[in-house]
Amino acid sequence: MAGEWDWLRAPQPGSKVPEALYAPTASPSLNLGVQVIGSNIVGNDVVEIAAQYMAEHARFEMWMASHEPRLGFQRQDELGQAPFESMLEAYRAWVAFETAYQASGRRVDRVRDEREELKAALRKAVDILVHARVEEQNG
Repeated sequence: MAGEWDWLRAPQPGSKVPEALYAPTASPSLNLGVQVIGSNIVGNDVVEIAAQYMAEHARFEMWMASHEPRLGFQRQDELGQAPFESMLEAYRAWVAFETAYQASGRRVDRVRDEREELKAALRKAVDILVHARVEEQNG
C-alpha cells in the first residue's frame, strides 16, 4: 500500500505557487487571469487571451471532476503538471511585462516584445489545457 503513494513524496518540479497568485480566489490560474485583466495596462487582445485561458482552465477542472471512471489522485496530478508549468510560464511573462511597463514610464509602445511574450505564454497555456483534456479523452 505504501508504494502506491510514493509519488507524493517525490519532489515536484516547479510546484511552488508564487505568493501573488494566492488571491483573490483559491485558484492560482484564475488569479493570474484576474491580475492580467484587472491591471488596466493591457489591450483588449491580451484581455481576450487571458479570459480564454480562464475559461479553458475552468473547462479542464470541470472535465477532471466529471471524468468517468473517476481519475485517481496520481492521474490528476500527472494531468495537471503541464497546465501548472504553463501557468508558471505565463505568470513569469506577466511579471516581465508589468515590470517593463513600469520601468518604461508606463509607455506601452516601449514594451511590445514583453507584451507579445505575454500573449504567446497565455496562448501556450490555453493550448496545453485543451491538449491535456483532448489527449486523455482520445486515449
